Amino acid sequence: MARTPAKNPWVGKNYIPDNPRMEIPPAYWLQRIYDYDADLVVLPSRQRPYAYVMARRIRLARPLSAKAIDAIYTQADTRMCMNYGLVPVSLIFRTGVTWSIDNIIASLKSRDIWAHGGGERVANMMDLNEATIESRRQAGVRDDMWMRSGQAWESYKRRTGQRVSSSGRATEHPSPTIGSSESTGRSGAVIATDFR
Repeated sequence: MARTPAKNPWVGKNYIPDNPRMEIPPAYWLQRIYDYDADLVVLPSRQRPYAYVMARRIRLARPLSAKAIDAIYTQADTRMCMNYGLVPVSLIFRTGVTWSIDNIIASLKSRDIWAHGGGERVANMMDLNEATIESRRQAGVRDDMWMRSGQAWESYKRRTGQRVSSSGRATEHPSPTIGSSESTGRSGAVIATDFR
């Protein structure tokens, strides 16, 4: 006698069987989604074959009428979600023979604004990140301009016949004058270079 599979208790709770030809995710998988967030719902995609849409129940806004949804939204999955009172979150593709849930929950946690401290904190983090990127870009431009100006100075020194240091950087060596340490001999006597 063949055993009939047990009915999945999560169908209708956080899985909407919009397409009866699509495989229903297993109960443990749907339970993990529910345990992570009870407002998450999974539906078969109407636009992408063999894909599922993860959506979230609308909490604060009033649902739109079907006529308004058709007038506003053009994407089939978004229309489907809005008609069910949901907001689409992401697409899920089943890869392989098993239903993996850990990577999906990790992805949801990394994108969850409330898990990162709320909207204002995430906005501040994004502003700080953008400021850091801009600061690095400006530092790169400054360093590039500094290098180019140094190379231009070296080129100028070489073209005008001035001495260039061993490191390749031009150094200024003025001619010795009377009384300077370079113009004196060993005895300390001053060598006259003035031929007026």
